[in-house]
Amino acid sequence: EKILTILISEKIIKTKKDIDAVGHRVVHGGEDFKESVRINSGVRKKIHRNIELAPLHNPYNLKAINAAVKVFSKVPNVAVFDTSFYQKMPAHAYYYAVPMHLYQKYRVRRYGFHGISHQYACESAVRMLKKSIKELKIISFHIDEGCSATAIKDGAPVDTSMGFSSLSGLVMMRRCGNVDPEIVIYLSKLGWNITEIETLLNKKSGVCGISGIGEIQEVVEFAKKGDKRANLALDVFCYSIQKYLFLYYGVLRGANVIIFSGDIGINVPYIREKVLKGTEFLGIKLDTVKNNKVIGTQGRIDAKGSKVKILIVPRNEGILIARETYAKCRKGQK
Repeated sequence: EKILTILISEKIIKTKKDIDAVGHRVVHGGEDFKESVRINSGVRKKIHRNIELAPLHNPYNLKAINAAVKVFSKVPNVAVFDTSFYQKMPAHAYYYAVPMHLYQKYRVRRYGFHGISHQYACESAVRMLKKSIKELKIISFHIDEGCSATAIKDGAPVDTSMGFSSLSGLVMMRRCGNVDPEIVIYLSKLGWNITEIETLLNKKSGVCGISGIGEIQEVVEFAKKGDKRANLALDVFCYSIQKYLFLYYGVLRGANVIIFSGDIGINVPYIREKVLKGTEFLGIKLDTVKNNKVIGTQGRIDAKGSKVKILIVPRNEGILIARETYAKCRKGQK
């Protein structure tokens, strides 16, 4: 109701009747949703079922859906899932090497996140390069508070860095990324309870945990001044991203596009240059002048003769959600 009031007061719409559909971002669809879907009572029940897989996000996504369905009861509401993009991954990429009953009974598997962002980046690459999706083998980096990497071939993901939760994979601003699971066991033996460990790994680790500094721009400034902890934090951060670049280059049997998205990915040239340093042997050539100029906007930063195109794509999940919502309404799906 508040959003509707704002839309009318700002003269974006005249009345509620101007709204043709409502699109919702939902973080976790589990294995229930392989694509976007028009919302009905059954869909809402399944989203609620997946709260156990995403307790920090799905409850609020569902509250927004319930509110919108109430206010906009006569128009379609569509759910677009962060996890749907990764339902196309091959089985060997999403199974963990744990007893099968953990998957069968508790749904323990790799789900992947930031799917809407990576899908939008992939579609943007097609338009920017004016190429068929079949011609592109993409390594997409979403670098923000949360960070993830995705290897994309023929428009579909073949692997991604995040797994059962959004905690794994790349080092992030406050999340630890990949760590030895024995650390959790070790800390519990020392007397840490599960809530303390969860808080440590999700909110007090990553770049901030190493540097003791809260914002990436500050970390970069301190690093340039010679601060050892800031430099170490950036070394760890960029090394974790570069490892996935090399990993996915191999998984794809050679990539021809690298994408940087997310607020850090598009706004901090220093990070991009540090990530790409030493990758020349793969035919990746960065134009440092372009890199320093392209900040906060869409562009290309690869040098002439680079075998791999390097794209900057500002995240815009809203556009993709709108497209998905339009497509589902146009098809008249129930």
